[in-house]
Amino acid sequence: MEYFYGQDNHNVDDINLSYFNLDKGDLKYSKSNKKEQFDFVGFVLDESSLLTVFPKNFYNTNDLEELNRNNNIVTEEVKLLFDVFIKYTNEINTTAKATTYIGGLPEFKSDYPFAPFFEVYRYFKQFGIYRESNVEIKASASGAINWKKTLQRSQVVVSNGNLVFFPFYRNKRKDENVFLSECMVFVIDYTINSFPYFLKLPRTGYRIGSFDFLKHREYTLQKLRQINSTTYKDSSKRLIENLIEFFEQYKKSPKGGNIHIKLNYFDRIWERMVEVYLNRYFESVDDSLNKINFDRNTHRSTLSFQTKEFKVDNSPNNFKIRLDHFAHDGESIYIFDSKYYENVSELDYKQFSYNELLRGSV
Repeated sequence: MEYFYGQDNHNVDDINLSYFNLDKGDLKYSKSNKKEQFDFVGFVLDESSLLTVFPKNFYNTNDLEELNRNNNIVTEEVKLLFDVFIKYTNEINTTAKATTYIGGLPEFKSDYPFAPFFEVYRYFKQFGIYRESNVEIKASASGAINWKKTLQRSQVVVSNGNLVFFPFYRNKRKDENVFLSECMVFVIDYTINSFPYFLKLPRTGYRIGSFDFLKHREYTLQKLRQINSTTYKDSSKRLIENLIEFFEQYKKSPKGGNIHIKLNYFDRIWERMVEVYLNRYFESVDDSLNKINFDRNTHRSTLSFQTKEFKVDNSPNNFKIRLDHFAHDGESIYIFDSKYYENVSELDYKQFSYNELLRGSV
């Protein structure tokens, strides 16, 4: 396995991109450096190679070059980036309805249906592997008598003036793994086995059966829809619907072809991360030291930061300014910008404009 590492807005340099079928828009040309640069964050992988593109400033240039020279997998960092993707999509309450989305927003792309997989795994953690209770009715010497079937099927014998039914039909309840159980085991273990760098989750512990659910995808979908039409328990229906969604979205095997898991606008995630940090740890601004104070021992700031828009003129244009993180405390307002930049080396005129336009507005 070969490992390649890049960084958003960072030069492609010596990475051999012929291994990867990159999409239009994954690269951009820098006029200042006269080189191509990555323009996404995420992963492109197949059975023999993995390209990981980290956010801006995740590594310095020397460390990134060393990673590419050594060809080692940085497991914790790779998993961390993948977990950030999943956490963001969960927090904004999205589901991967579209085939090529890891979440419900178009800046995400994934060739693998991770969202329904995680829903199936959530069921597994809560209830275990699906098991269906079947009641078998047959002539038997043990078990609860099923009088309806006994009266319908048994012979009537007169003995000492009494009517005797023989044989007795009895209920025998047994739990057995059915189609849904095997389907669950396949989806969970197949996915974990296919993406060992991203998913550090326990497998089911069951043996994957010989039936190839992916090879016979249309039959699998037909069978799942049939079972769903006769299932009424809410938790079971949600499980079946997520299994259906998994196989509907699945397009190609992670073995033998490129899989893309990426985000073209990581600034969306960065903005959310800054918001969470401010609302947890922001304490105050020290004017005398020109310093912002954060308290890592608290988990909730006394201020509440949120995105806010202000109308700044009365013309037909209806111009507005949007503040990434805004909080109001008495006569003071606090404004933070989520700067997903490579570097900040000069006065930010946008921030200066915010200060002047909002002066006296609160």
